[in-house]
Amino acid sequence: MAAEPKPSRRVKRKRRRKPREEIVDYVVEIDGWDWGYSFSLNMERQPIDPYHEFRHLQIKGRLLTPTGLKTDRAEISLLPSSDLEEERRKELTPIALGSLSLGPDCVLGNIGIPWDALTPILQMLIAGRFRFVLMRGTRFRHRSAKLNSLRLETRLTEDDPLPER
Repeated sequence: MAAEPKPSRRVKRKRRRKPREEIVDYVVEIDGWDWGYSFSLNMERQPIDPYHEFRHLQIKGRLLTPTGLKTDRAEISLLPSSDLEEERRKELTPIALGSLSLGPDCVLGNIGIPWDALTPILQMLIAGRFRFVLMRGTRFRHRSAKLNSLRLETRLTEDDPLPER
């Protein structure tokens, strides 16, 4: 008599979850800034708008946190966008506010801001009031990080991440 094979039990395999990305605070002490503006005819084949307007605010400074990167220089570009106006942005489903990339000489950032925020930011920079850029996002992975928040401040408070001295 042949032994009947035992019925096999299916083993449920647990799905491996993607590990949660670690959130890091990036703090830049502002030591300079530059602003550029261009206005031209839109030369695309099927332009949405007959004109092309570009505003670009670049903030430069020393990266205070996190420490341990190959460089402590940072250049953060704030790019005003009409798509981020309050009424228009309600339809968006963003995955990040902007990004940081780690270059050989500095950390480069590109962050979209609402079009109407540019004027008060420029006024505060011209007056020399803004001293810090505070950003929060993922830890650098493959030389880039996603940002989910941006603040420009006149001073740091005890709640802000301070560099270890």
